[in-house]
Amino acid sequence: MAEIPKDLKRHLFERNPMLCLWMNGILTYLGFAFMVIGIVSDAMNKVLGLEPTNWFIMAVGFWMLGIFAWFRGYYSAKEGVD
Repeated sequence: MAEIPKDLKRHLFERNPMLCLWMNGILTYLGFAFMVIGIVSDAMNKVLGLEPTNWFIMAVGFWMLGIFAWFRGYYSAKEGVD
């Protein structure tokens, strides 16, 4: 089978490391925002769109996505992909 050219391989299989790290920051801040909404909703004993537990679950999910984006950006940068 033919070898995939390096520039095409980069476009098919790798991500831009700076984009991944930028997404890490956005997902982390969204996770904090969801956590604050969950705390405020629980303290007021009101439902702000979702139940407080759901806001906490969304916060954890966004933090996990942020960690995944950070690892993806780190290993892409380590491989030398720009």
